[in-house]
Amino acid sequence: MTDNKKEKFNIIFVCTGNTCRSPMAEFLFKDYLRQKKRSGDFSVQSAGLEAAKGDKITPQAVEALSVMGIKHNPERKAKVFTVQMSLDGDLIVCMTDEHAERVGSDNAISFVDLIGRPISDPYGYSTQAYLMCAAQMQTGFDRILEIADQKLK
Repeated sequence: MTDNKKEKFNIIFVCTGNTCRSPMAEFLFKDYLRQKKRSGDFSVQSAGLEAAKGDKITPQAVEALSVMGIKHNPERKAKVFTVQMSLDGDLIVCMTDEHAERVGSDNAISFVDLIGRPISDPYGYSTQAYLMCAAQMQTGFDRILEIADQKLK
């Protein structure tokens, strides 16, 4: 590895269980970056503050992503948000202000900061609720990219 190689800007999406909102945000944002031809600039992942290691992404999240034509892994397993992630995250995007407070990083923001409201948990609801959740998250993606680009300067 050469010294000239720039590391990718690390964006981490965070929710509670990492089976609904944050993995959907991860896959949606990766697709957004592909469309913007910016995939090579970023590392995008997700985790949950109370994730049970090994839990799978919910069937409704898989269905919503499929309906939207978003490339995803239907076998994706939940990841627990770690202290190391809080140190490594250049931008940690949380679904709620409470999540951002619990992350405890200066690099944490919430969707309240981005779109003026939290992203409600669709767990236990229909695929339609997940589609609405995805649409809400997408409204903040331009702002996330703006913030990341400002930090990259």
